[in-house]
Amino acid sequence: MTSKIEHLENLARLAKETSPEKRQALLRDVSDLFLDSHNDLSETESQYFGDIMGKVAFDLEMKVRQSLSEKLANVDGAPNSLVKLLANDEIEVARPVLMNSTVLSDDDLISVIDKHGQDHIMAVTKREHVSELVSDSIVEKGNDEVLASLAGNKGAELSTNALMAMVGRSKGNEILHEPLVLRGDLPPEMMQEMMTRISEELKEKILAETSDLSSEYVDELLAETQSEIGIDYDDEEVTKAEKFISRKESLNQLNSSLLLQLLRSEKITELIAGFSAMAKVDFPTTRKIILVDGGESLVVLCKAVGMSQAVFVSIMNGTDKHGVREEADMDALLGVYGRITQQAAQRALRFFRTRKKVMENSDAE
Repeated sequence: MTSKIEHLENLARLAKETSPEKRQALLRDVSDLFLDSHNDLSETESQYFGDIMGKVAFDLEMKVRQSLSEKLANVDGAPNSLVKLLANDEIEVARPVLMNSTVLSDDDLISVIDKHGQDHIMAVTKREHVSELVSDSIVEKGNDEVLASLAGNKGAELSTNALMAMVGRSKGNEILHEPLVLRGDLPPEMMQEMMTRISEELKEKILAETSDLSSEYVDELLAETQSEIGIDYDDEEVTKAEKFISRKESLNQLNSSLLLQLLRSEKITELIAGFSAMAKVDFPTTRKIILVDGGESLVVLCKAVGMSQAVFVSIMNGTDKHGVREEADMDALLGVYGRITQQAAQRALRFFRTRKKVMENSDAE
């Protein structure tokens, strides 16, 4: 009770004080008192503090409001009305609360984005968490630098529409390339589009995050996303094979042993369908990897789905019907298989998981 009386007395003095210097000094004292006891205040009492502090602060110079904003930015119980006033002030005042205050709701942030310029929007992109609603508003209003900051924020939730808009904006705009490619949640078809634009320097950065792949190998993977399938196959046969694999998968029988049985029985279409289901890569791309490519992509495919080296060798030999792979090539592929981790191979699969959606999108246009 004594503490509350002291607070109220200070608020009364603050409201009556006319000297700017004394009002500033008293505001500093009152704000410090509020910070020391805000957890013990009711919402009504907190708002009362906010009303008085706001009225005084906005009669004083900007540095005073900036100091108040910095004090309240990390206070969960800060008065909402005062924090909103600070968030809509000059950017030097607004930045601390826009970046850090949990008091501001999505509606509060969207209102700021709608009313203010790029500096205010940039501050919002640096929050620990940015919701999809707020991100959508940022993408609509923000410039390229703002979008790059948003894309680089791992705590920002980005809707599919927001990502599509950002990927579209990235054409001929390098500032957006790196944050988009390195986000980790870019849909495969958008990743494919980005892969056609990135620089050698950025490719090296991707390589650094997948350190157990060689630069030459990454080159081949990137080229893979841009190549055409160009292989005819019997749709009816594929559908039948995919239904067979679907049944096996529902019975928990889709595994390396089944694929080896299919290989030995020369049921190649079923083998491809099995790989396709296990790796979640569309059938045409999987067929190209297994039957056409030199083996590098098959390394990734087998490693990503957790096949042993022995199974990998059997698949390699069993699908090389024309004997085009020389012993030296096999040794090199085995070396690659031994060097890369399953996690790295799964990351590399992102470059293969584009074909189906891209083809569907093309058919829909």
